[in-house]
Amino acid sequence: MKKQEIRFIPETFNQIELGYLSNSQTPCSPMYPNDATDDLWNEIIIKAPEKIIIPNTCLKTGIKPIFPVCVAMVITARRGYKYAQLSDEVLHIRNTESNKWITGQIFDETLLDGNPIVPSPVEDDWKKELQKRIKDAQKYTEDELDEGRASGTYRNIDLLKYVDISLDQGIYEIYFSTKGLESNKVQVEIVFEE
Repeated sequence: MKKQEIRFIPETFNQIELGYLSNSQTPCSPMYPNDATDDLWNEIIIKAPEKIIIPNTCLKTGIKPIFPVCVAMVITARRGYKYAQLSDEVLHIRNTESNKWITGQIFDETLLDGNPIVPSPVEDDWKKELQKRIKDAQKYTEDELDEGRASGTYRNIDLLKYVDISLDQGIYEIYFSTKGLESNKVQVEIVFEE
């Protein structure tokens, strides 16, 4: 099925490439056309379509809909080390008529080719250094986590690739979390169309 059969409002969501490695800024990205790394610091912002219109033919043929989410985030190295145990990138979604959140971890699907990842000979040295950095970072206060180097990234992902949820017609609330941070929450209306 082509993405164009499902319609998004605003329509710019029809033109973006989705996937873990689709990490470029697009017109759907939060803060577009500004660069998030100029304005964010230990922050995550997401955008999603206001409305996703799914033809009933998709439902009848069992074709899975698409639910685009665009993420912009900038996280300092200090925060990354202090919250290393919370490094999973997680999407959260709930129907607004329910209090139950359903979550899914984002992963790099290109690593799932069936081949084992072979450790590097220097991996043991790196693991020791990483553990030292994580231990050292525990002393930082929340304010001190905003100091030092930071890196930013964009993600353009299909929520339904990572979260096991079957959509009903209605309004959904979503957000993204990693490294002890939570993004803004956005609402998306799902509409089934004859």
